[in-house]
Amino acid sequence: MSDTETFSHAARLGGLRPEVINRFVATQAAVHVLGPPNSNKALRPLVRDLTTWLRKAKDEPDAELRRRVLLMVTEGRRGQGWPENEVASRIRELAEDVYNSIA
Repeated sequence: MSDTETFSHAARLGGLRPEVINRFVATQAAVHVLGPPNSNKALRPLVRDLTTWLRKAKDEPDAELRRRVLLMVTEGRRGQGWPENEVASRIRELAEDVYNSIA
C-alpha cells in the first residue's frame, strides 16, 4: 500500500484511499437505515451527510473509530420511523454522542 492508501477493519477493505473507504462506510450505513436502494439517487443525500461527519477525523485511528461507531449506530436501524428529512441529522447526532462517550 502507498502512503495514500489505508486499511480499514470497520469496512474490511484495504489498499484504498481513506476518502473511498469513508464513502463505502457511509453508503453501508445509509443502506442500514434506508434499506436496499432502488437507485444510487436514493442514498446520495444521506451518504453525503455521513461522509461529512466521517471527514472530521483528526487522524487515521480517529477515522477508524468514527467508521466503527457509524456502522454500530446504524446497524438494524431500518424502519425506525424517523421522518425522512430528519434521518441524516439524527444519525449524525447519535453517532456524535456515541463517539464522544468513547473518544
